Amino acid sequence: MDYSKPIEIAPNVYWVGYVIPDDPFQCHVYLIKNGSESILIDPGSMITFPVVLEKLNSLINLKDIKYIIMHHQDPDIVGCYSTFEKIMPKNERYIVTHWRTEMLLKHYMWDTPFYLIDQHNWKLKAGKRELEFVFTPYAHFPGAFCTYDKKTGILFSSDLFGGLTDEFSLFAKDVDDYFEAAKPFHKHYMPSREVLHHALKQVQKKHPLMIAPQHGSIIKKDMIDPLIDKLKELECGLYLLDDYESDLYILNKTDEVLKQFFKDTVSLSSFNLVLRNLFDNIKKVIPSIQKIEICGISPLSEVEHCFSFGEDHKIVEIDHMDENYSFKKELKQNDKKIGDIYIIINKNMNKKEKTLLEMLLNKISVPVAISLEKELILRELEDSNKMLYEKSISDPLTKLYNREYMKEFLSQKVQEAKRYKFPLSVAMIDIDFFKKINDTYGHLIGDCVLKELAELLKDNFRGSDIVSRYGGEEIFIIMPFTDGINACKKLENFRKFVEEHDFCEKKRIKITISAGVSEFDFGEDIEDLILKADRKVYFAKKQGRNKVVCDKGEGSDT
Repeated sequence: MDYSKPIEIAPNVYWVGYVIPDDPFQCHVYLIKNGSESILIDPGSMITFPVVLEKLNSLINLKDIKYIIMHHQDPDIVGCYSTFEKIMPKNERYIVTHWRTEMLLKHYMWDTPFYLIDQHNWKLKAGKRELEFVFTPYAHFPGAFCTYDKKTGILFSSDLFGGLTDEFSLFAKDVDDYFEAAKPFHKHYMPSREVLHHALKQVQKKHPLMIAPQHGSIIKKDMIDPLIDKLKELECGLYLLDDYESDLYILNKTDEVLKQFFKDTVSLSSFNLVLRNLFDNIKKVIPSIQKIEICGISPLSEVEHCFSFGEDHKIVEIDHMDENYSFKKELKQNDKKIGDIYIIINKNMNKKEKTLLEMLLNKISVPVAISLEKELILRELEDSNKMLYEKSISDPLTKLYNREYMKEFLSQKVQEAKRYKFPLSVAMIDIDFFKKINDTYGHLIGDCVLKELAELLKDNFRGSDIVSRYGGEEIFIIMPFTDGINACKKLENFRKFVEEHDFCEKKRIKITISAGVSEFDFGEDIEDLILKADRKVYFAKKQGRNKVVCDKGEGSDT
């Protein structure tokens, strides 16, 4: 397109604006050519005026411009009119606007009278052409409105649908790309999501065939509804973020990271996942970020916990902190220190990234502190609950599982063995002549023997095997995925190991054990299985003790 000339965007509707070089904030001027009642929409500023005037003269006689719509009072829209009025031929002419805009425009002391749309049923009859006006208050000022040309279906949308584009294009080419241009503009100019949502709904009621905004690009019919759907989801009011920062890019990117962080803290239960997403989202806008580490002191136990996430995309707890951090922010909640957040960066961080990072740290420090405190308390409660649970299922002397947990676990494994057809074996162990040890050395030494035997069992059996204190000096072992032959070998090896071991170092006490091993038969119940192993212990003792009796294999009683 040749932007140096008027461009007809619909029959007798022209774009007569000027593309300001190297300016993402382009301001459009439109003309509806309508005989002696032609309509100029938002005449523009003194920057654009010379080009606009030249284009208008190439299309019509200036005396034919009867109506000049001014959607609002900003200088980029009306700044040229004092000059324009002086060179316009004397003729009947009106400034079409809202009463709220007229309150400000009257201070220019123009000679042109006002046509107030709110006093004319929100309509304008220009010859055979009829315009309707859509009231969109606070988008972006109290008296904001749009203009709808019924003949062409074009909606001249004022600031709505405006965009900030690095490369000028009169027509939007892609919904997603244009949304990215419109997003910072709307978040910047519109005071709230509710205001924007209301304005977009009013626009949709007209079912426009084209939208011609003051800024950005013209939007054709097939893009209108998808773009509106995206815009309705925007949270607006960027300048609520900070009192001093004015860079629109920094405010917009800060807002994007914050919105996603708040969403994650509400919807995700994993603090690690929240932290990972935070890192990923900051990394998108600040590529020089290498790592985030957060450390805090548990309010219950005063134990330090640290979480680290970085280039390897893994969150790991760390035991100590490196002092060489580029950024550090104290995390406080109600004036109480919860911990610290550290950001490691590479040397390529530019000034804008640094400003953005500092602003983000200031904004996220309180919600991160709240999330961190919650995580620390949950960890303490989990550790405490784990300790209580371990206590409830453990024998206080040997720290082996107790009889109640053994039966619960065995019941579960029997069901699994039946379903998945894997072997399951159990063993009962009894210390030979244990009463004699107590009588000879005392109960403290007896306890020492039991505790040491428990440690040997933990060391010599797999993690998947469950070792429990069945009662007194009796130990019960559950061995999933182990058949009777291999279970028997395990117990025989352990019997020999115990026989050679010196218990209670200073006393160098020697003991032996008797054991019974049984493989689960799919037709029997749990009590029968336990009884079967117990009876084999009885047989082992009857045969002279220090012996393993099994269904099959070494020490078999069959």
